[in-house]
Amino acid sequence: MEHEALLHDESTALVVVDIQEKLLPHVLNYQDIVKNAAKIIEFCKILEIPIIVTEQYPKGLGVTVPEIQKALGEDYRPIEKTAFSCFGEEMFVEALDEAEVDTLVVIGIESHVCVLQTALVGLDTHDIHVLADCVGSRISLDHSLALKRMRDEGVVVSTAETFMYETLKEAKTADHKAVFHLLK
Repeated sequence: MEHEALLHDESTALVVVDIQEKLLPHVLNYQDIVKNAAKIIEFCKILEIPIIVTEQYPKGLGVTVPEIQKALGEDYRPIEKTAFSCFGEEMFVEALDEAEVDTLVVIGIESHVCVLQTALVGLDTHDIHVLADCVGSRISLDHSLALKRMRDEGVVVSTAETFMYETLKEAKTADHKAVFHLLK
């Protein structure tokens, strides 16, 4: 698949991967990840970018943390999974088909497990962007090598702010005004 370098909000969906209660506190810089993820979720809601949420075995790892649930609001409709790649869950694939998007922006935990496997499998069918400041792992080396591997394999590794500006494309538009508070 030939990959797009720039984002187009009408063909993009946000994938929020497993930001769950029992694992998150062990992830390095988890407070920043939650803050950045909540900002990206709010941005996507304002611009009406579809959001798909997953939870890895919530019976054992708990549900999505309250801060993210609050940011998601009515978009908190988690898809339970046991496969590490979101693509291993049929309901996730169905939700993607329904969204009819070409690009996935992936955030969540852990960088070297579910985020990595989702990104790499997703490259077969979608352009994949991973926001480095919205993903994390328990161990720094796992996180940094996962980002490097994803980039080497063709994933666009970026940041929350880059994603927002790249999606907006220009200032002084209605969309820019609607999300300006998130850009400060």
